[in-house]
Amino acid sequence: MTVVLTHGQPSEEIESTLRAAAASGRPVTVEWRDAPDTAPKAPIDATTAAATTPQPQSPAADDALEGLSARFVNGLQMGLNGTSAIAAVMGDVAASVRAEGRSILSVTSVALAAILAGLAAAGLLGFVFHRLIGSHFAIVDVLHRVRASLVRLGLDIIHLVIFAGVAHAMLRFFLTAGTASQELARALVTVAVTTAAYAVCGRFLFAPSRPQTRLLPIARPRFHFAMLVAYGAIGAVVGASVRFANERALEPAAIEGWFLIGVTAVTFLKLYWFIAGRTDIRNLFAGEAPGAVRRAIAFVVPEFYALSALTLWLMGCIVAGSPNSAQWSFAGGTTQVILLGLPILAFGIHSLAGAAADRRRTPASSPLHLAIAGSVQTALAGAVWLIGLHIIIVLWRPIMIQGDTTAAVDWIVILERVSLAVVASWVICSFLWRSFEAFAPTARVSMPGETEEEAQIHQTSRLSTILPLIRNLVFGGIFAVTSLVVLSALGINIAPLLAGFGVLGLALSFGSQTLVKDVVSGIFFIADDAFRVGEYVDTGKLKGTVERISLRSLRLRHQNGQIHTIPYGQLQAVTNYSRDWSTVKFELKFEREDDPEIIRKTIKKVGLAMLEDEEFGPEFLVPLKMQGIQDVTENSLVVRLKFTARPGNPSILQREAMKRLLPALREAGLSLASNAVTVRSGPGGLSDADVAAANARLAKKPIDPEAAAAET
Repeated sequence: MTVVLTHGQPSEEIESTLRAAAASGRPVTVEWRDAPDTAPKAPIDATTAAATTPQPQSPAADDALEGLSARFVNGLQMGLNGTSAIAAVMGDVAASVRAEGRSILSVTSVALAAILAGLAAAGLLGFVFHRLIGSHFAIVDVLHRVRASLVRLGLDIIHLVIFAGVAHAMLRFFLTAGTASQELARALVTVAVTTAAYAVCGRFLFAPSRPQTRLLPIARPRFHFAMLVAYGAIGAVVGASVRFANERALEPAAIEGWFLIGVTAVTFLKLYWFIAGRTDIRNLFAGEAPGAVRRAIAFVVPEFYALSALTLWLMGCIVAGSPNSAQWSFAGGTTQVILLGLPILAFGIHSLAGAAADRRRTPASSPLHLAIAGSVQTALAGAVWLIGLHIIIVLWRPIMIQGDTTAAVDWIVILERVSLAVVASWVICSFLWRSFEAFAPTARVSMPGETEEEAQIHQTSRLSTILPLIRNLVFGGIFAVTSLVVLSALGINIAPLLAGFGVLGLALSFGSQTLVKDVVSGIFFIADDAFRVGEYVDTGKLKGTVERISLRSLRLRHQNGQIHTIPYGQLQAVTNYSRDWSTVKFELKFEREDDPEIIRKTIKKVGLAMLEDEEFGPEFLVPLKMQGIQDVTENSLVVRLKFTARPGNPSILQREAMKRLLPALREAGLSLASNAVTVRSGPGGLSDADVAAANARLAKKPIDPEAAAAET
């Protein structure tokens, strides 16, 4: 086997590594990676010498990868070789216990009695608490469920403290301090307390017997609760036994072997948990109505957990044989707990903050308040992710910052910087997106005589037209800046990229003058407030309702359904039919003998009746009335009518006015003029019967255009 050493390692670490390698009983080769010319190599046999033949120099990345591979193989071999020494170490422990006048069975009995006494004390206390304060809570929403779960968690923690305190007190009473018997019993009690702590955590999250207080709406809660408790129990056994062995200065090779067995068992348990429960985990993180991003994250969460379990196992093998084994044990277990709880805590805080914001939301809440509340949710969730990642880095930096594992620390630090940039941009985008949604209501217009509240509607109507453009530009800018920050954090020089993009933008500006003209013209049209979304405009050649305003073009919807897309550069003049108000004028012809005053009063009566109508009245600004006599012809009296209404579709009001005017005019004895011609004769003329017969013949006789022209 090959032991890789580097310059700068502490002497204690070198001695521990060499002692563990010598205890394996196999030929050992000591190799100095960073000084192949000066560091001596001591091949023991031909096989080892062939395996350690110097290779050609490779790049730094290949050297680091090769060093990690060698350390992994070395650690795995040490663990496998150390398993054979476990039985001897257990015999030494039994001998130490017998030397104190006890046996393993008696020590185990004392530990078991201490555990049962602690459980009895905790159970009695729990019974008293339930009798005093009860255990039923009214569950109305998420906040009530969290409150009930926190109360129960607090009680469970009190029970756990009582359990641990009573159990350790009994150990100090029955066993002598500092002896192997007490340390062994204390390790057994520690395993029980740690397992109980995981059970408390599982009750808080999964609540297998109380669905009404369950924080995680996951399928098969009992299965996941059992997996969490089993994970805690195995991890507690490994950690307590390793600490006991280190305290008693037992054989390092046996410790490495036992550590390898325990870590492998925990890894297999986690892989089974994440693979068997992958559907439940995905559905939990996806939620009820997930978006595309959250659905993608939920899909890879089980695979990420499985990959993290394998990665921790590999890192355990890499650091095997070094004095950092105990530190790695703590770091690895803590990292796995953080990886399990981090998404749950992040999504939980996000949901809790959303529920609190919904409870405080009122109809009078301002859009800015709603946007801030939404961004606070995102910021809290992002802060949880960043804090968790930072804790993981703090745990692993002292372990990995040595020799050929320094590159791994550098990549972790880079990951932290990238995560910070992504989370910051995520929070900013969330705030801006919610602000745009809050400040972009349905477009409306300003009318004469509006109140201040209605004037505010006018302003937000203009915002509803401009905000989509601003939103696209702002999000594009944030995405570009975030991308540059991420590339810079990865060590990529972004100065050439900025210069290249500047040259490319200049070339595009020269090559696309029409596009630039459209964009600039659109900016000035929007700045002049020439049109808004929902207004009916006439561009000279095309008419329609403004349906969408982009950075380059205007989209109109014709009343017949066609869509017209017009670049801003082709717009010369725009006529807006939907701005402020609309005055409609139309004419009616009456008989010359009709009384104009009766006509005026009848029209005014109809106008007042429409003004009081619930459907049409609010649309009028000035009611229907007679403007005056427009003209007097040979056979009619021409009267002009007008009204002023809100913009939109005043033709509907005109048709309704005509519908009501006709019966009202008939009731008043008025009739509209016709195009019939009346012929009157003198005293010696034809009789009425003769005139009627002549008119009938004239109506039946075809008219000759040429003869009619000659007579004219």
